Amino acid sequence: MISRNLTMATLICATMFFAFSQRAAGCSNSTLTGAYGLSFGGTDKSSAPSTSVGLLNLDGKGSFTGVVTTSKNGVIQSNAPVTGTYKVGTNCTGSGTFLSGSKTRHFNLVITSAGTEFELIGTDSGRTLSGTAFAQGKPTCTIAGVKGTYGFQAAGLFENIGPVAFTGQLKLDGAGHVAGNESGSVNGTIFSGLELTGTYTVKSNCTGSAKVTPQGLSAFNFNFVVIAGGVEMLAIETDANTNVSGSIQK
Repeated sequence: MISRNLTMATLICATMFFAFSQRAAGCSNSTLTGAYGLSFGGTDKSSAPSTSVGLLNLDGKGSFTGVVTTSKNGVIQSNAPVTGTYKVGTNCTGSGTFLSGSKTRHFNLVITSAGTEFELIGTDSGRTLSGTAFAQGKPTCTIAGVKGTYGFQAAGLFENIGPVAFTGQLKLDGAGHVAGNESGSVNGTIFSGLELTGTYTVKSNCTGSAKVTPQGLSAFNFNFVVIAGGVEMLAIETDANTNVSGSIQK
């Protein structure tokens, strides 16, 4: 009995020491390495809505490159190249910069989920922006690889109409075709069970685009980024005068 108790005590102490060592090791720039999908939004200096979805490739040494699609008050900039820097402290918080064209933006971050996610907030005066980045994992980024039944949700604003929200189901057939249905609210007017058809493409870097047409309406266009090993996507509408983003998940 004494031997068993000593063995158990030793095991508990070893486990606690390992856990403490892991916590003590903390985070560093290398905690954020690889491809991450980004969803980021809020308001700009004029209080106009701004929404972005993109792909960031972090090198684990404090630099990143990527592409981002942004809607600023309904004006769309699609797949714009970005670069930037980041610095992570041992307490798993940090800061960084985004560079797009001649513009530099600043942010603070906090790492969660053992580095598979990090939360961001913009730190430039006059802007109110925040978001999340999700590790991409290792999805198969071809049309055939992005296949299955997905639920989706999206929300935001149609300029000159008002706030909108949508949810529904999409079936991607692995050959570039979309079918499904959606319900939603357009400035408080509710619709339900609207049939959807469309097409989609996927690039080797796990970004893609889709054109979805609700029955009896004009087509809606989206850019997306595949994340979480292929079970989820982040999406943003790319039609003029819209500020809408959301997620698509198996």
